[in-house]
Amino acid sequence: MTPIGILAEGGLTVEPYWVLVAIVQFGLLFWLLQRFLWGPVTKALDARAQRIREGLDNAEAAKRDRTQMQAEVERLLNEARREAAAIAERTTQAAEAAAATIRTQAKADGDRLRERAKTDAEQLHQQALSQLRSEVASMAVLAASRILGKEVDAKTHQALIERSLDEAGPDLGKLS
Repeated sequence: MTPIGILAEGGLTVEPYWVLVAIVQFGLLFWLLQRFLWGPVTKALDARAQRIREGLDNAEAAKRDRTQMQAEVERLLNEARREAAAIAERTTQAAEAAAATIRTQAKADGDRLRERAKTDAEQLHQQALSQLRSEVASMAVLAASRILGKEVDAKTHQALIERSLDEAGPDLGKLS
């Protein structure tokens, strides 16, 4: 017999036994599906949802970390730029100080060379004057000897010429 029967008059009849069997089968199937299919599927979906939440949390944390790292990198770059500028400034100042020292030393060396050259020139001038006096005195003695026709005492005549040159010394200095 079927749960639903057909009446001879053309109507449908419902058998209560078969309705009860259908309800028990449905309950048993529902329980089996929930226990063996719905539970694992729900657990898998819950686990997947949990992994997605963790992934989103990790992504958010990574985004925060990236933002912090970008700020740190920017801070380090700014610090490096400031240090580079400070080093460049110190290097420039050191170069300027070295240049000033070199200029000062070169000026001092130039002054020393000028003084030494002046001293050497003065010594050469004095030597030349002394040599000139000596030669003029010798020539004057020789000229006097020829004019007088006799030998003049060279020592006496030399002393006389030296005295004359010493008296004329200031005038001779003006000629040079």
